[in-house]
Amino acid sequence: MGLADIIRKHGIKLTAGIPYSACKLTRPYIADRFGFEPASVYVGLIPYLTKEYYYAPRKTVSAYASGYDYHRFIDICGNQIVAEAKERFPEASFAVCGDRSPIDERAAAAAAGLGVIGQNGLLITRSYSSYVFIFEIFTDLPADTEPQVPESCIGCGKCRDACPALRENCDCLSSLTQKKGELTAREREIIRSNGYIWGCDVCQEVCPYTELAVKNGTVFTDIPFFLENVNPAPTRTDLDDDAEFQRRAYSWRGKPVVLRNLDVIEESFHSQK
Repeated sequence: MGLADIIRKHGIKLTAGIPYSACKLTRPYIADRFGFEPASVYVGLIPYLTKEYYYAPRKTVSAYASGYDYHRFIDICGNQIVAEAKERFPEASFAVCGDRSPIDERAAAAAAGLGVIGQNGLLITRSYSSYVFIFEIFTDLPADTEPQVPESCIGCGKCRDACPALRENCDCLSSLTQKKGELTAREREIIRSNGYIWGCDVCQEVCPYTELAVKNGTVFTDIPFFLENVNPAPTRTDLDDDAEFQRRAYSWRGKPVVLRNLDVIEESFHSQK
């Protein structure tokens, strides 16, 4: 059993290892902390979309933030994978990364043949569309896959046409909901009209890859961590609960930003009454 097999045992079906030398280094100082020289990177894609979120009548946060913080899963699952890998390969070294990585994660996943890069900049797969988290296990074991030339999506342009921020010639709505401080009147209107207090999934929702993955029944996760504690539309009561708030992916930005966005949404709701 190789490292990729161990990763798949944990419900991460899309995984492959490529040579470390084939990766684009973006933050090499992170790799300097590993304490060993990686020979390969095993990239894994974690599906997170749930039926509970997808079919919810109202959504105010992105699908990725509707459950508990995915970094928790990467930490827990990554440590379990490394423990099993250490038993199988006692002389090898391993390091787990997710989100904060020394390499360009999307490019590495595409080079490993796990997906293509979309016009919205996201990694897109046939099974899960772009509803995946990317994580890596760096090791001094050899790779199991030869790197491929990264491909692009079909280029239909639907994601760009549907993007509410691009239509207004401003930052991505997801970035806008994470902006600290005061919003301009125009920015408040963009958030108000789209109803998200955190993130945005519009470009993913209109993507033909998503339509196909939903039709084929492959897009939804079966990993228990993501099936629990799903909240597509957090209320002010939810956000006021400090312990609950800290378990969510949006907590890193601080409560004032999320509450500000909720104020904007509620202003719109009350004005329609």
